[in-house]
Amino acid sequence: MEKFNLQAFAEPALPPNTITPEMNYETEMFINTADSSAQSPTWSSMAAFTKNMAQSLNEVLHQATYYADKGWGSTEVIGAQMTLTLTGDVKPGDTACDYLLSDTVLYELGSARKTHLKLQKGNKVIIWPVTLANITPSYGDSGAVNALTVTIHGNGKPAISTATV
Repeated sequence: MEKFNLQAFAEPALPPNTITPEMNYETEMFINTADSSAQSPTWSSMAAFTKNMAQSLNEVLHQATYYADKGWGSTEVIGAQMTLTLTGDVKPGDTACDYLLSDTVLYELGSARKTHLKLQKGNKVIIWPVTLANITPSYGDSGAVNALTVTIHGNGKPAISTATV
């Protein structure tokens, strides 16, 4: 008589694991802190002072109702401008933070507020010409950390590529 491992027949199949969600810290962000006359960028990480990053594409919509649709409307996305709002803590000595709060950026207008932003996740790289707006060190309570907020506005279409590792 042949022996069988009956326990093997009673054991259920392995259930699938849940999909791991994307972690926000996997996206790295860098700001070009080089002088505007420099021929190549100096990428400074913004990770050390940033605690929160919120992106919006601020889409421009064209909405129309055509006779053929009997009163039902249609929408086309005809434009967009990326904005990225960062919040974090002022960290003196951090290159990116010092750049944002420098007199030549914080207290100047026009071209002094223009630079480039690089977002990288894995091997996907997005480089965007940007304008820095609403740079706000918040100060506040004497026993609290000095918070920092900056809104980064994209200028035109970004360059998107795949980095070689």
